[in-house]
Amino acid sequence: MSLVLVLLAVFAVAYLLSGLRQINQWEAALRFTLGKLTGRVSPGITLYLPGIQELRRIDTRMKNRDLLQQMVITRDNVTTMVDAVVYYRVVDPEKATLAVENYETAMKDRAKVVLRDVVGETRLDELLSHREEVAAKVGAQVEAVAAAWGLHVEMIGLQDIALPPQMQEVLAKGAIAERDRRYVVIKSEADVESAKNFAEAASILARSPGAMELRRFEALANLSQGNTKVIFDLAKPYDDVRHAAAAMAEAAVTSEAKPVRVQEGHRAVDAEAQREAEAVHEADAALEEQRTARRGRMGGA
Repeated sequence: MSLVLVLLAVFAVAYLLSGLRQINQWEAALRFTLGKLTGRVSPGITLYLPGIQELRRIDTRMKNRDLLQQMVITRDNVTTMVDAVVYYRVVDPEKATLAVENYETAMKDRAKVVLRDVVGETRLDELLSHREEVAAKVGAQVEAVAAAWGLHVEMIGLQDIALPPQMQEVLAKGAIAERDRRYVVIKSEADVESAKNFAEAASILARSPGAMELRRFEALANLSQGNTKVIFDLAKPYDDVRHAAAAMAEAAVTSEAKPVRVQEGHRAVDAEAQREAEAVHEADAALEEQRTARRGRMGGA
């Protein structure tokens, strides 16, 4: 009789020890008694009755699951391969256990369906340039369904968007054309700015003869450093060049009076030519008189 009691005591101790479980801090445990939910177990060491009770432990930490690459057709009929990732966690262990058989599989399948629907309603340009907005829209729609399963979707991110080779070539050509356009615009703006600076520098040098002479010497010094031979007429007065430049600038500024000045210049040239012709004629006449007088003296002798 005592042996039977000892065996019963040993069996009871072994039975109770088999019902000891450790619940971690990041876990939530539910106790089911004869298939009925009878409460939630706090983290730590807990005891349940095997065969009569059951403990269902659920990890409440953040989970990230990859959504395998899938083929999606955009709104403008472009075939793309979208690769995404979903971040979620369990906020209601009871709903995650009772409302859905496998909440992880259900979450991934729902995210794939919503991703396909949202991308199918989006144009390719919007998908490439507003990737975060598309991902946020997918996350909002998935969250509306996952809340009934006791889940919370933190974020859905689009990792990669693969395009067909032909579409990649078209986009590359468009990017090259855009860069060429920007280059032409920037270069034209630089040319305009450079022309303005040259005009301002010329105006300053025209008002300062000394600065012009220094600039001339600097140009000579720079040219002398190479192997090219350059000959300058250093004996030419600088004043003539300066006066000529000043005259050209004045003529450019007073362009309205240019026709009148041209006519006056032509008249002055004609008068000067006439005076020169008259002087030549008088010189020829005087020379002819001298020859005639010389011949008369020679005849008289």
